[in-house]
Amino acid sequence: MTWSPGPVVTRRRLGGELKRLREGRRLKLEDVARRLECSPSKISRLENGKGVPRWRDVRDMLDVYDVQDAGMRDRLESWARTGQAKMWWRSYSDVMPPAMATYVELEWDAARIQAYEPFVVHGLLQTPDYARVVLRNALGSSAPERTIDKLVEVRMQRQDALKQEHGLSFACVLDESVLNRVVGSVDILKAQLEHLLTAAEAEHVDVRVLPFSAGLVPGSRGAFAKLDYSEGIEHGLVYVERPPVAGEFLADPAEIADHEAWLEGLYAAALSESDSVPLLERAVRRIDTTDG
Repeated sequence: MTWSPGPVVTRRRLGGELKRLREGRRLKLEDVARRLECSPSKISRLENGKGVPRWRDVRDMLDVYDVQDAGMRDRLESWARTGQAKMWWRSYSDVMPPAMATYVELEWDAARIQAYEPFVVHGLLQTPDYARVVLRNALGSSAPERTIDKLVEVRMQRQDALKQEHGLSFACVLDESVLNRVVGSVDILKAQLEHLLTAAEAEHVDVRVLPFSAGLVPGSRGAFAKLDYSEGIEHGLVYVERPPVAGEFLADPAEIADHEAWLEGLYAAALSESDSVPLLERAVRRIDTTDG
């Protein structure tokens, strides 16, 4: 399946092109806003990829910038239509902090994700019961059950990105301790490990284990992920987890390079997927033996 950009990346790509065209004409935001009879903040939001583009607005902006090239006009107007697509996570804005919503948006549009998790299974691979315990631990006992329920729903819907037709390539290194850490109960852990074995069967999903024997590897003390895009975000982004429930994105090229080097080291130190699967199977059998 060939990856194609969704609404988030398309909006960013469209916004960048509109900004380039405006600056090429040496126009200020206020100049364009005056011509379109709207606020400068609306133009700014469109250029930053944060506003929902209306085909008519984009058409009028192209007129202001005197874009005559029919091919370019068709392309940008097509991007505007793609950028209008409804994003399912918006219906959960009452329970998702802004940082989490941003992550879900960017995760959904990624073409490839490479992640490392030292403590728990990555959210894209969690079962509902496992996710519930992780979220309850992160938010504390005072969080309403309804909030936890909806956040579990978000986590499960995020996993639609792993469907073959979505086009995401996903690879994750899990520290070996994750296979032994009881989250909720041994039954929940067992079901989670069995789910990992099933997920690892997909060609576009790569699950690996960093064994205890690898020792302390640079970058192995905190969870992070590298998100890459075929279009729209040239060098990709790095997401670094910051408890309890959200984190921060790194876009600085030097910071991205550091995390890419750490990922390379982690993958080199981790077992191959074919060697990781037997380790997962042994962890399941160990639970069965203990229960017996």
